[in-house]
Amino acid sequence: MKRRLATLRAATVAALAAAATALPGSFAGAQVPAAAPATSGPATAAAPGRTAPATPAALGDALLFAMADAAGGLELWRADAAGGSPRRLKDIQPGTEGSYPSGFTRLGDALLFTANDGSSGLELWRTDGTEAGTRRVADLNAGTADSLPNAMVAFGNRLIFSADDGRHGFELWSSTGDEAGTRLLADLNPGAGGSAPRGFTVVGERLFFIADDGRHGAELWTSDGSAAGTRRVKDIRPGPAASQPQQLVALGGRLFFVADDGRHGPELWTSDGTEAGTRLVGDLRPGPAGAGPRYLTAMGDALYFAADDGRQGVELWSADADGRRLRQVADIAPGPAHAVPSHLTAVGGMLYFSANDGLHGAELWATDGRREGTRLVADLQPGPQPSAPSRLQAHQGRLLFAALSPGLGHELHASDGTAAGTRLLADLNPGPAGSFPHDYVAVGGQLFFVADGPGGLTALWRLDAQGTVLPVGSPP
Repeated sequence: MKRRLATLRAATVAALAAAATALPGSFAGAQVPAAAPATSGPATAAAPGRTAPATPAALGDALLFAMADAAGGLELWRADAAGGSPRRLKDIQPGTEGSYPSGFTRLGDALLFTANDGSSGLELWRTDGTEAGTRRVADLNAGTADSLPNAMVAFGNRLIFSADDGRHGFELWSSTGDEAGTRLLADLNPGAGGSAPRGFTVVGERLFFIADDGRHGAELWTSDGSAAGTRRVKDIRPGPAASQPQQLVALGGRLFFVADDGRHGPELWTSDGTEAGTRLVGDLRPGPAGAGPRYLTAMGDALYFAADDGRQGVELWSADADGRRLRQVADIAPGPAHAVPSHLTAVGGMLYFSANDGLHGAELWATDGRREGTRLVADLQPGPQPSAPSRLQAHQGRLLFAALSPGLGHELHASDGTAAGTRLLADLNPGPAGSFPHDYVAVGGQLFFVADGPGGLTALWRLDAQGTVLPVGSPP
C-alpha cells in the first residue's frame, strides 16, 4: 500500500511538471523565451511540527484544507472566516500515516473529496464541515485497494468523476453523495484497461470530457448524465491515433478546445455537442506544426488565448463565441519576436496577463479586447528585468497577483488596471526569497491563500474586507 501511494504521488508530480513545461515553451516547436523566471520557489517548509496547507476549498463560512501536525499525518482541517486558529476537522486515518484528503469539490451543501482511512484505500468521501458529517461515501475498490477518484466535477445534483473499481479500469462514475447513489455511469473501454476520462467541462446541460475507448484514441466525448446519453462526439483524428483534446473551455453555449486532427497540428476547435457541429475554428499556422493555442480564457462574448501563427511569434488572439472568426488582438512584441501572453485572467471587462514586449521584460498587461485597448499596466521592475506576474486572481473587482519588485521576491500585489493603482499589497517574506502566494479561495468576504512567511515557513493567510493581510489564526 505504501509503495503504491508513493508511486502515485511520484507520478502525479511528474505529470504536473510535464504539463508545466509544455505550456509557453512548446508553441509549434518554436524556441520560445520563457515569459517569466520560475515561480515555484524553494521547497516549502511549514511551521515546526506542521506541513504546508494544501488544496484549500470553501464550504459556507469555512475553509477546508489538508495539513499535518505533530499529532498526526496529513488530515482534514478547518479554518473559520470569523477567526480563530485552524483545527483538525477529522482524523480520518488515526496515527502518523495520514489520509491524504484532496480533490475537494462542492456538491450542494457538502464537499466531496478523496481520502484513505487505512482500511479502504483512497476512496470517495464527503463532509458537511463537521466531524460527525465527514464520512466515506463508498468503497468502490473493495478492501485496502484504491479506486483513486479524480477529475471530479459537479453536474446538476450529481458528482461526475473518474475512478478504478479494480475491474473496469478508470471509467466514468456518478454520485449523489451517498453510497446508494454512487454508480458506474459508463464503461467506455470494456475490460481492465479503462478509458481514463478527464477534463470534465460543463456547457449548459451537457458535460464534455476526454476519453479513450481503446479503438479511437483520446477523443472528445459528451454526456447528459445517463449511460444512454454518453457518447463520443467526433473522431477528430480518424482511427486509433488520438487528437488529444485539451484545455476545454465553455463560451456562449459552445465548447472550445485544442486538438490535433493529424493534418493541422494543435489548433483551436469548437463543438456544440454534435458531430456536425464539431469543427476547426481556424488554421492559424498552416501545416502539421500548428499554432499551439494556450491559456484559453473566456471573457464576455469572446475567447482569448496565446498562439504562434509562425510569422509574428506567440501573441494574443481571440475568437468570437460562434467560433467563426479569429483575429490577433495585438502584436505586443512586434515582428517575429514572442510576447508569450500567459496567466490570462478576466476581471470585469478587462483581461489581464503577463507579456514581454521586448523592452520591459515580462510585466502586467491588460486588454479590453481591442488592439488600441491593449496596454502595459505597470512596469514593476523598470527596464528589461521582468516582474514576472503570475498566480493572477480576480477579487472584488480588482486583480491580485504575485510579482517581483526591486529588492523583493515574488510577493502579493494588487491592481485596479492603472499604473498608479498597481502596488505591493504585502511583503510577507521580507527580502529576495519571496512568499509565492497561491491557492486563493474566497470565504465570507475574505480571501484566504497559502504563502511563505518570515523564514520561508509556509502558512495560511487571509486578506480581510479592509484590505489587510493577516496570518490565519490572528484576531478578525
